[in-house]
Amino acid sequence: MRPILLLVACCFSSSTFAADPMRGRLPEHMIPQLKEVIASALEGSESMLLREYFEEESEGRRISARAAVMPTFQSNVAFRQEKNLDTAAGEGWENRVVYNVTLSQPLYHWGTRRSEKELGELQYEAEKLNTDLVAASVVSRARMDFMRLIVAKQRAKRARLDADLASGQLDFQRSQVEAGAASESSLTRFELDLERKDLQALRAEADYDYRLDELAIFAAMSAKTLDGLAVGLVPQFEILDEAAVAGLVKYYDQAVEQDERIKQSAINIEVNKRQLEIAQKTLLPKVDAQLGLSSNALDLDGTRREQEYSYFGLSVGWTVFDGYRKKGRTMEALSRLSRAERAKRLGEEQLVLGFDRLLQKLNIEGRALAIEERVLQRSLEELEQVKLAVEEQRAPLSSEEKAQRDYDNTLIRTQDSRISYLDTLSQVASELGLD
Repeated sequence: MRPILLLVACCFSSSTFAADPMRGRLPEHMIPQLKEVIASALEGSESMLLREYFEEESEGRRISARAAVMPTFQSNVAFRQEKNLDTAAGEGWENRVVYNVTLSQPLYHWGTRRSEKELGELQYEAEKLNTDLVAASVVSRARMDFMRLIVAKQRAKRARLDADLASGQLDFQRSQVEAGAASESSLTRFELDLERKDLQALRAEADYDYRLDELAIFAAMSAKTLDGLAVGLVPQFEILDEAAVAGLVKYYDQAVEQDERIKQSAINIEVNKRQLEIAQKTLLPKVDAQLGLSSNALDLDGTRREQEYSYFGLSVGWTVFDGYRKKGRTMEALSRLSRAERAKRLGEEQLVLGFDRLLQKLNIEGRALAIEERVLQRSLEELEQVKLAVEEQRAPLSSEEKAQRDYDNTLIRTQDSRISYLDTLSQVASELGLD
């Protein structure tokens, strides 16, 4: 159930922001098939399945930690033979039952028992944050790998088409040789070109198959289903201008406050505070309430009830000297607390610095993509002009094939640039809490 909720949050949380600049811009908004891949990865990827085990373990530790403030009920029963050495020598061994039943409730432990319980709660919260971080990494990988899979499929298709064209050119050249219009030696160049193009196609197809299998395993999907989803292309989209990118800084404070790593640092500080409190109060007296029933000697048939008694009252335990264990543990806890507080401060500083670098990278990737889009548009115009020239018989068909190949390769390069931009945009959205 949790992965489904994470998917809902992933795909629709941006709609909760009235002026969310990322609305409709994330990859899954532009490529609907990607939502199915993300859903499957969140539900069945090995990383998410492992997180379920970790959370169950953490839940077990949380339940155990609650026991610190709960009453305890203990009992023991011993069956044994006794002989009273003070009585006459003629008496032999007698069967005895010895038992003790005690109900104990911690009353006053200077807050250490409460701290032990809170440690379990804090550690459970930290584990849930780990799950959120893993889920974010799963979504990020699913996005990137699926977009790259789409382009890899196009690259393999283009490479196989080039190999087919090279095969056709070789067949044509052979016909020329048979007709006496070309020499036998002229075939070598075409044969080598076909071998090279066929090898390139095999490499591209192998690369696609590898990416397909890797993503299928990661997303817990069948390769056939995933292959059917990897259609179309990474579409063109509007690039955020520098002013819009600069406007994202207003989300800094919210992002730092909501960042899972900063939350984990805050939890780590609280954990160390509790551990310090427990260490400092080790030698203080502890008070428990007790209620019990005991018997030192009871016959197996129950006829003798000598020394059977019940009791209730307070029990005070006080460790006066522990060989300086308290001192050592207090020093250790203080050092860990100071280190945790420093780590949180540095983490906040590095987070803001990382935001700045991401925004700078987003602007750079945007400029690079704008250039590639212009090149692609120019290539499309040239292709249309060549097609018109071929239609009007002003240019040979081979020129159209070349123009189409140039356009396809330019389209692939442009999509690579689109993926780089979308990856950076997704990182920005994730870091700023807009994903």
